[in-house]
Amino acid sequence: MELAGFLGAQFAYGQIGVFKRFLEEIFSIMGGSPSQFILRGDYSFFEGLYYRFQKSDDIVYLFVILKHILERFGSMGAMLRHFYRGDTRNMLWQVRDELFGKDERLTFFFPKPSNSNPMKRWNLYLRWMVRKDEIDVGLWDFIPKDRLVMPLDTHIFKIGRCFGWIQQKNPSWKAACEITDALRVFSPEDPLRYDFFLCQMVGIDGGCTGVRTSACINKCLLMQNE
Repeated sequence: MELAGFLGAQFAYGQIGVFKRFLEEIFSIMGGSPSQFILRGDYSFFEGLYYRFQKSDDIVYLFVILKHILERFGSMGAMLRHFYRGDTRNMLWQVRDELFGKDERLTFFFPKPSNSNPMKRWNLYLRWMVRKDEIDVGLWDFIPKDRLVMPLDTHIFKIGRCFGWIQQKNPSWKAACEITDALRVFSPEDPLRYDFFLCQMVGIDGGCTGVRTSACINKCLLMQNE
């Protein structure tokens, strides 16, 4: 579950139909046990496989890194638990340094320190693994729910700007923290409980553009309940 969630989150960008077909192919190749497939170390099945700007060499190297994680720490969760000290971003930066050192590869999956990176896909993965409800699986207990940061995609950013929850003009880690803090007012112990509703019901289904118009009241569930 941890590995499937990691791959699902890290490739969660681009057109959803293409994304789903790519994941189906990846999971078909791995079979019923992703961990056993990774530990066997034969990634020749990925030759010629790519997803947008991730070529087969990148995918193979990602699985090499996953093998190293499993061999050294036993699981993705155990690795993150080892580095977690109360701040998820610092945790991920330490993971980057530990796994790659001066190696510049795979920064898309394991980001280098940057204030501009909202780390949307990692925050999505952490939400899945920490929270538990009809959507999130809640496998980990070492990160409190109130320490999670909002996965800031384009929909959430537009909503945050529209309602004054985000002051930043561009998506960034600070912008992700701003909307997390705004939602913490409504749910101090679990601010990300609103993530799926905002993204799907208001952002995607409601077509939020980030700019208030007279037409918004007819389709925006948030404005209808202000």
